Amino acid sequence: MKQRLLLTVAAFGMLFLGACARQTPDSLPTAVDDGRWQRYAAEARPADTPYRIGMSLRFGEEGNTRRVTALLWGNGDDALRLDVMAGVGALVASVSDAGDTFLIYAPREHVAYVHEGRNKPLLKIGVPVPFSLSRLSALLRGHYAQVFGTEYRNARPGPTDTEGSLAYLLEGSPGGLLCLDERGRPVRWQEKDGREKGWIMDINYGDDALPHRLKLSHDNGKRAILLIKEREKPAAPFAADAMRLELPANTRVLPLEKFRRIDD
Repeated sequence: MKQRLLLTVAAFGMLFLGACARQTPDSLPTAVDDGRWQRYAAEARPADTPYRIGMSLRFGEEGNTRRVTALLWGNGDDALRLDVMAGVGALVASVSDAGDTFLIYAPREHVAYVHEGRNKPLLKIGVPVPFSLSRLSALLRGHYAQVFGTEYRNARPGPTDTEGSLAYLLEGSPGGLLCLDERGRPVRWQEKDGREKGWIMDINYGDDALPHRLKLSHDNGKRAILLIKEREKPAAPFAADAMRLELPANTRVLPLEKFRRIDD
């Protein structure tokens, strides 16, 4: 009798351990959504408001990082512009992102690189930000649903270091796991929903309740910290010529696959 009892207890323990081992993000304890997803999805700011954002970006790998400053501007539609500077305001790249066309001009090389499509061209030019430039712009301006979508599969308690957040397993693109604070603001996004290696982005907010600092890391060692230095709201929309990236005569135009690092 005692032997049968021990066997029963052992079998139950094996089943319990097996169930724990098989847990996936879909089977983890769920949490009751307290309305923060609705607050997140309802977060709306004027879509067609002109803006100019100054920022600094440090990126690279442990012991080998670069720092640049950048100026991002647009009228709130699909077209936007970005200038990247290194050193004392020395222009190293000008970028135009107009929907499906991404163009980067390197004045030191007198070369332009073009990319067609809506995937992740920032990664292609060595900047460890796993979004398109338009999604990054939307994130910095508080258009969170434009970045992460409006549908999720389930909600559960977020990681302990995200201060009582709820974690939402996202549907669609970009997917992953999104942690929202009580105000419905994203505080962390994890690319692979906890089951695979990938990007993790932590988001901190400034006094204006908009993202002030983005910290990105990847298991492959890539790192980036983006800091917002200033925000401006021009009284009038930028003119068409301010949104165009005019290439000087005799500029070589190559596919973005040919891009190589622009050194400081």
